[in-house]
Amino acid sequence: MSQDQRILRNALGSFATGVTVVTTRSADGKDIGRTANSFSSVSLEPPMILWSLAKTSSSFADYRQAKHFAVHILSADQSDISGLFASKKEDKFEDLTVERGEDQIPLLKNCAARFECRTTYQYEGGDHIIFVGEVTGFEHSSTPPLVFHGGQYGRLIRQAGESTSFEKKDSSLSPDDFIYQISRVFYQIRSEALAERRRRGWSGADYAVLTLLGHEDGRTLEEIRAIGRSRGDEITDETISKLEAIGLIKVEAATPPRAHLTGEGGKAMIEIVAMLKAAEAECLALLDENEVWVLKQLLNKLATSRDTGWPPVRQQAIAASA
Repeated sequence: MSQDQRILRNALGSFATGVTVVTTRSADGKDIGRTANSFSSVSLEPPMILWSLAKTSSSFADYRQAKHFAVHILSADQSDISGLFASKKEDKFEDLTVERGEDQIPLLKNCAARFECRTTYQYEGGDHIIFVGEVTGFEHSSTPPLVFHGGQYGRLIRQAGESTSFEKKDSSLSPDDFIYQISRVFYQIRSEALAERRRRGWSGADYAVLTLLGHEDGRTLEEIRAIGRSRGDEITDETISKLEAIGLIKVEAATPPRAHLTGEGGKAMIEIVAMLKAAEAECLALLDENEVWVLKQLLNKLATSRDTGWPPVRQQAIAASA
């Protein structure tokens, strides 16, 4: 590839496109599939679409003779499917479960949209052939599509105020509701640490005290009770006495009284936090760095929009009292 061709390719990459996989079946009954981002709508009446394929493609002859093909617009979580069909793997359908269309062409599942087509026209397009197909059947979902831009995969993010196609139900939570989704993630991350807390005999109020002192050691008992109450944890004198008795905190005889984590308390909190961080890392490993950054920015924006007293994380945290 010449320097001018490389510059042109980079310039064309400035246009964000969806990612498709086009499938058909060879004359000898072999399933064929290729990743392509050259898909475009041509007409609604009759319904027609087009895509193009390089003449140098190993499957060029198969698509040229095919009477039917299917175009699959991949969903945001199908970048692995895109990579599979862009690879040189001999049998790309080996581990896939497919449905069958006209002429037994393979149809992929769980895509953002899928179009079954009858090959109508083929045109010369420089070093490519342009295939035009009449849509004979299609399916689509509300799943966001996979996006390709500047040599990288991405996903569609709706602008603020733009509605979605999710059905709203006032009577119950559904898997599409934000509170359902975030609660599920929260449960997954804290489940192992919660089991460990129960094993140690810590109540919710006990853990609230230890967490607050982990955020900022030396808080007053009055402040601890007030913040705990705002979070739904009723911290009583018995809670404080219990934590003192088992050696996790010590109360400073001052005016007003202040609580501190002991060395044992700091060590115990470090162990719990390590479990939480490990679970968090396992969860976030499903996302790339850019997605993690966007997620944290959005959550931080939501968390500060209606601050009800949740304590900020301070530098003098658990390690300072260990």
